[in-house]
Amino acid sequence: MSKKKKTIEELLEEAILPDEEQSYEVPRNWVWTRVENAIKPMETREPNKLDGEAFHYIDVDAIDNKKQLVRQIKEVEITLAPSRAKRKVSKDDVIISLVRPYLKNIAHIDIEDNKLVASTAFYVCTPKKILNSSYLYSYLCSNYATQYLIDHTRGDNSPSVRSTDYEKMPLPLPPVNEQKRIAEKVERLLSKIEEAKQLIEEAKETFELRRAAILEKAFRGELTKKWRGENLKESSDTEVVQTDKTLYNLPFNWEWIDLDTVCEKITDGTHHSPKSYPSGDYMYITAKNIKKQGILLDNVTYVSKEVHQEIYNRCDVKKGDVLYIKDGATTGIATVNQITEEFSLLSSVALLRPKRNVLAAKYLMYCLNSPSTKSRMLGMISGNAITRLTLKKIKQGIIPLPPFDEQEIIVSILEKVNSVDEQLDCVTNLEDNINNLKQSILSKAFRGELGTNDPSEESAIELLKEVLQDQVK
Repeated sequence: MSKKKKTIEELLEEAILPDEEQSYEVPRNWVWTRVENAIKPMETREPNKLDGEAFHYIDVDAIDNKKQLVRQIKEVEITLAPSRAKRKVSKDDVIISLVRPYLKNIAHIDIEDNKLVASTAFYVCTPKKILNSSYLYSYLCSNYATQYLIDHTRGDNSPSVRSTDYEKMPLPLPPVNEQKRIAEKVERLLSKIEEAKQLIEEAKETFELRRAAILEKAFRGELTKKWRGENLKESSDTEVVQTDKTLYNLPFNWEWIDLDTVCEKITDGTHHSPKSYPSGDYMYITAKNIKKQGILLDNVTYVSKEVHQEIYNRCDVKKGDVLYIKDGATTGIATVNQITEEFSLLSSVALLRPKRNVLAAKYLMYCLNSPSTKSRMLGMISGNAITRLTLKKIKQGIIPLPPFDEQEIIVSILEKVNSVDEQLDCVTNLEDNINNLKQSILSKAFRGELGTNDPSEESAIELLKEVLQDQVK
C-alpha cells in the first residue's frame, strides 16, 4: 500500500519555521524557513567519468572569503583523484566548508565549468528558483549563520557540522526581487568597506615601516649622533669595526654584548600549565597577555596561592622586568612589566632582569622589538624538535649596548616618537570598527532594514507553495 502524500497545507506547515525558532521578526511578506527547503539535493560528479585526462578540483583550503571567490582551482589528473573529490559544482552554486579548521569557508561560484568537482568537506548549495544565490552567499557570511554553525559543530578529533544539521539552518526568505535588491545593496556596501579596509592596510603598512625605520636608527646610534657630538670628546663618527659579518658597525663607545652578561636574571615561567580560573588569588599571565604596549589583562585568569607560590619561587616577576615571548606565534615580542603586585607566569614567557645602571629595561624592550634584533633572535630557533627560543639561546642573544646615559637618551627619544604606535592603534581600532560595520550591514539586510523591501510584493509564502507543489503531484 503506497504511502499517502501530504497535502500542500501540511507541507507548508512543516516548511515554515515555528515562531519560537525564529531568531527575530522579519517583514510581513517574508517567511522563516530552513535552508533545505530552498536548495536542491547535492549531486555527485565522478572524475573518472569525465571526458579527458584531468578535472578541476576545489579543495577545502582553496577559498578566499575576502574576494568571495575560489582562490585556487587545481587541475588534477583523473588517475590521481582523491577519494573526497565527489561533489558536483556548477555556476551560481554556493559552497561552504563544514569541517574545521576551514569551517565556514564560503565561495559563490561564478564560472561555467563542467569539469568542476569539490571536496566532500563542502556542502554544495544549488538554490531552487525561490532563492537567489548571491542572497544565500551573503546570509552565510553573516553572524547569524556563523553562530548556528558553531553551535552545531560536533566531534573532538575532527570537529565538523553534519550535513543534516546544516540543512536545518533557519533562513529568512524574502520575495525573490527583494532578495536580489538586498544582494546588490550588500555587495555595493561591502565593496566600499573592502576599499576602506585596503586603505587601512596601506596606512598600517606605512606606520609599521616608519616605526621599523625609527627603531633601526635608534640601535645603530643614528638618533643620538648629535647628542654624542655635543657630549663626548671623541668623534661621533668613530665606529667599531665588526669582524662578524652578521652584525653591523657601531658608534664609538658602544659594544656588542650577550644578554646573559647584562642581565642579572634570565628565566621563564612554569613548564606545567596549572588549572586557572576566572577569579582567584593571583593573576596567571601567558603569552596572550603580552603586548608591546604592556600587559593586557582582558580575560586574565587566576591561580591559587599554593600554585602561585610554587611558580613564583622559580620566576619572581617584579616591576621593571622585561617580559619576552619565547614560544608560539608571537615569539619575539617584549614589554616592560608595570604591575606592582605578584603574578604567576607561564613558560611561554621569559623574564629578563637587566643589571642596574648597566642596561635600561625600556632600552632592552625597544631593542628586542626592533626588526634587526628580532630577526637575529628568531634566527636562533632551529631544528625540528625545538619550536621555541630556549633560555640558553636567549642568554646567547647579542644586542648593541651604548653607555647607560645614552641608553636613557635613546629611550626618551623613542618615547617622544611613540605617537607612531598611537596612530597605529587608532588605525587598528578603525579596522575593528569597519569589521563591526560589515556585520551591522549584514544584520540589517536579513532583518529587512536596508530600505529595499516593498511591502506590496507577493509574500514569500507563495514561493514556498510553488516549490512544494511538486511534492503533491
